[in-house]
Amino acid sequence: MSRTVRKFSTRNWFFKVLAAVLPGALLVCGLMGLVGVLCHTDGSPRSASGQYLMWMGALLWSALLSVCFLFRSGVQAWGVLVVANGVVWGLFFVLRSVLS
Repeated sequence: MSRTVRKFSTRNWFFKVLAAVLPGALLVCGLMGLVGVLCHTDGSPRSASGQYLMWMGALLWSALLSVCFLFRSGVQAWGVLVVANGVVWGLFFVLRSVLS
């Protein structure tokens, strides 16, 4: 049972970062909305829950920018993040309509 090990490379770094910036930002916004709907946050930036969501967004996006280099290619990064966006935003709209 022979398995080839693929090493990480710096190829396609621009497309990986671009994937973390564009669909990554939409993913983080969707996750913030999802947590806000589940916690019944009113969205006021002066409330504790609003502050939590803003800081959570910054933390998640910086983590995503760091993790984007673990994808094998830029195409894989884009594919995974676009599918994750579809799942998160779909769940957000379903939960928002059910819990409202």
